Amino acid sequence: MTNYFQVFDLAPRVAIDVADLQARYEQIILLCHPDKYAGSPAFEQRAAAKRAADVNQAYEVLAHTVARAGHLLALRGVDIQSLERQPASPDFLFEQMTLREEVQMLNTLTDAEAVALSERITTAYDDAKNKFAYYFDADDLAAASSAWVELHYQHKLTDELSRAKRQVS
Repeated sequence: MTNYFQVFDLAPRVAIDVADLQARYEQIILLCHPDKYAGSPAFEQRAAAKRAADVNQAYEVLAHTVARAGHLLALRGVDIQSLERQPASPDFLFEQMTLREEVQMLNTLTDAEAVALSERITTAYDDAKNKFAYYFDADDLAAASSAWVELHYQHKLTDELSRAKRQVS
């Protein structure tokens, strides 16, 4: 498995400086962009295209909190695909259902209620990130894996909230 952190010479950890990642990405992609090899032999063009695709993939994973957390787990041997199918606790799932129902009713909420809902969802997402980081940094992969499942759900909920806000606007 490719360690995407190594592509950008970054330490593998949950919290990264995304602006630094962006700057490193731009530097590397300039060096290996396929357009620079347009007049080169076909094998060099293919190699450049492959390298650029690998750099793009690494950037996409590391720039996204949930994907980065999943990559960290995968680097430690956790099977992310089976983890994605693992259910969260019933209490957590009930809370997610309740919040999703509120998000679906966003257009009926007062401005204050909509702000409060948005803050609850944002706080829950931040708490899930912190929970994952705590367990991962403590090298408790079982707890970090469970926290990642919740983080995955929380991220989907924040995406759903963003879509609902766009529809209301």
